[in-house]
Amino acid sequence: MVRLVRRRPYAIAFTALLLCVPLLLPTYYKYLATELIIWGLLALSLDLLIGYTGLPSFGHAVFFGVPAYVFGITATRADSLALAIMAAIAAIIVVTTIVGYLATRTGGVGYIIVTLLSSFAVFIIALGWTSMTGGENGLYVPQKFSLSGLPPNARYVVVVLIGVTLWALAARLVGSSYGLVLLGIKANESRIQSMGYNTERFKFEITIISGAIAGVAGVLYAMVLRTLSADLVGPELSTEIVIWVLLGGVQTLIGPVLGAALFISLKQILNTVSAYPIFLGLLFVAVVAWAPQGLIKLRIWHWPALRRSGS
Repeated sequence: MVRLVRRRPYAIAFTALLLCVPLLLPTYYKYLATELIIWGLLALSLDLLIGYTGLPSFGHAVFFGVPAYVFGITATRADSLALAIMAAIAAIIVVTTIVGYLATRTGGVGYIIVTLLSSFAVFIIALGWTSMTGGENGLYVPQKFSLSGLPPNARYVVVVLIGVTLWALAARLVGSSYGLVLLGIKANESRIQSMGYNTERFKFEITIISGAIAGVAGVLYAMVLRTLSADLVGPELSTEIVIWVLLGGVQTLIGPVLGAALFISLKQILNTVSAYPIFLGLLFVAVVAWAPQGLIKLRIWHWPALRRSGS
């Protein structure tokens, strides 16, 4: 808790910086920054599993895409924003409970298999259930049920405030005694069990919490970008989220957010180059080789060449 108190001024300054961005950027970049906040929130949710609990979720897109789809489908068919939000909340509860229960019951490699297979299964359903999801054509959320009616600045501020609130709650969680138990499970689960803790319950609970944050990000995505496709629940996005977390730095909360922003920004810049996946792959290899703990923990002044030049 002391660490959180010490970091509070930095968190306030960072939040103020985020809120000032719309005043400095053109409209397109405000829209892009809003999208990056949403992706960063998704990456943060996975860090709670991989970074703090040691649970390798390779189907995390399910927690993101299913609530987004449910929101879009309900809003389109029921013509009610309140009903769409309630349906999305119900979807978050159902999908996190089912996947979390099955994944934590199997444990170990089984956690990877269950989450990965859930991503494949929902991806196939989203593609095949054309009458409900739109299949390959996707689903388009009506403008009146989105944040598109707000000015770009207001839309950005709403997303930032939600994102910062969830980040602060996650930071408080991992900085508490509950977070210490999660770290203990990651370091040595058997020892934590011998101390009387029900580690399976903790892993189930953190899966639900992580999935809920991802679900909120999914609903925000549906309300901001409005175009939903099967890729939002598929294994490709699930794999990319893992890369974002590792790229930015696990067990940091802010590192995965920066990793997501960097990765997606590079995709935007390099998407006109046919071989852009190769460049992204080389970047990831370079990070693994020179910054295995992620970019957020990179200290260039520790490099031997720089130390010699500075001496």
